Amino acid sequence: MSEISSKWNERYANSGHPLPAVADVLLKGEHWLPGTASERPSMAALDLACGRAANGEWLAQRGFHVSAWDISKNAIADIQQRPASRVAVAQVRDLEKQPPLPHSFDVIIVCRFLDRTLCQAICEALKPGGILFYQTFTHGLSNPDFLLRSNELLSLFASLSILEYHEPEPDESGKAEARLIARRQD
Repeated sequence: MSEISSKWNERYANSGHPLPAVADVLLKGEHWLPGTASERPSMAALDLACGRAANGEWLAQRGFHVSAWDISKNAIADIQQRPASRVAVAQVRDLEKQPPLPHSFDVIIVCRFLDRTLCQAICEALKPGGILFYQTFTHGLSNPDFLLRSNELLSLFASLSILEYHEPEPDESGKAEARLIARRQD
C-alpha cells in the first residue's frame, strides 16, 4: 500500500459521517450540465478523487450514470455500503497508474484534488461536448505543491473552451478555491 493511499485510508476510516457539501462549482454551474433529464441516464459522469462522493451522488440524483474513483479503499467502501447511494460504479483507483480513458465521460468533476500530470488525461477523457467542473485551492493549504498559482487552471485546461472561471481572494480563514467550468469541443 502506498503512503498516499495509507494517508487517505486513515482519513476515511470512520465512515458514517454525513456527506460533505456539494462543490460550489457544481451548484453554481448546474446550468452547464449537458443533456435533458431523459438523456442523462445514458450519459457517463466521473467523480474523480471522489472521497465520499458527495458530488457523484449529486450528479446521480440529476440522472447521470456516475463512476466514483478514489485511491482510498475506505472511501470507496463507504460509498459501496451506503444504503441510499446512487453511484453506479465506485472503484479504488490510483489515477497516476490508471488515468481515465479517452472519450469516456460526458461530465467530470474534480474537487480539492490537484495532480498537474493528470490534466491532459482529464481533457482527453471528456467526450466531445463533455463538461469539466474543477474546484481546488489557491490559498489555505500548508503544502504549496497542492495550491494553484494565479490563473493556473486556465493554463492547465487551455485545450478546453472555458465557460466560467472564478478565482476569489482568500476568506477570513485564509482559504480560497478557484472554480473552472470548461467544455471539450472536438
